[in-house]
Amino acid sequence: MADHPPVPDIVKHREEDAVGAFARTTTIRKTERTRGRGRGRRFNRPSPAVATRHVPGVRPWAVVLAVLGLLAAVRGPLGAQQESARDEYLRAAAEHFRFEPREVAVLTRWGLSAGEIPVVLFVAGQAGVAPDVVVARRRQGGSWMEIAADYSIHAGNFHVPVRGPAGFLADAYERFGAVEASRWNAVHLSDDEVVGLVNVRFLSRHLSVSPAQVLGALDPADVVAGYRQLRGGGR
Repeated sequence: MADHPPVPDIVKHREEDAVGAFARTTTIRKTERTRGRGRGRRFNRPSPAVATRHVPGVRPWAVVLAVLGLLAAVRGPLGAQQESARDEYLRAAAEHFRFEPREVAVLTRWGLSAGEIPVVLFVAGQAGVAPDVVVARRRQGGSWMEIAADYSIHAGNFHVPVRGPAGFLADAYERFGAVEASRWNAVHLSDDEVVGLVNVRFLSRHLSVSPAQVLGALDPADVVAGYRQLRGGGR
């Protein structure tokens, strides 16, 4: 085998310089990555001063409870009572006529008074249709008697026997009394009379009081007030 010529000294020095430079560069990169990871850990870790900063003697949940209590007080007791009485009346109507309370709550958004809700539920139950069908007919301008007639419901279905003064329904009972019961289908009732009769039936049965008591307490302009009065003395 032939001998290779000796490597010049200048070439050896250049090779040694290149190897040394590569080693230094690798060491620097490893050091930077290590320092970067260290910086990241130090950045994400909260400082002791921040982690332990709080107000002495005050717990966060206590502050939340105090704020909630303040908001409840701002509403005022009177508004809450009025709202609950109306809600209780509607809930009682849903229970009595066997409809879902959520379904009854939706009916209040369609411009009906609270006293008309039981009429909707009564007619819907008698006709076997959904309450919103009755409401749609009402919103088209039909009177309660016209809507009832569409489902073969006549004045006799609204009649409630009363012993004693009939109050604001005196005219309606006078017309009932003028004809035999078999001819009650020819008796005409106004919208207010239909609302009154349905509420007398509903409240007397639901609160276990006599129809005469209901008529004595019921205000056709505010049936919720009558319900509140009867609920306090009827149970």
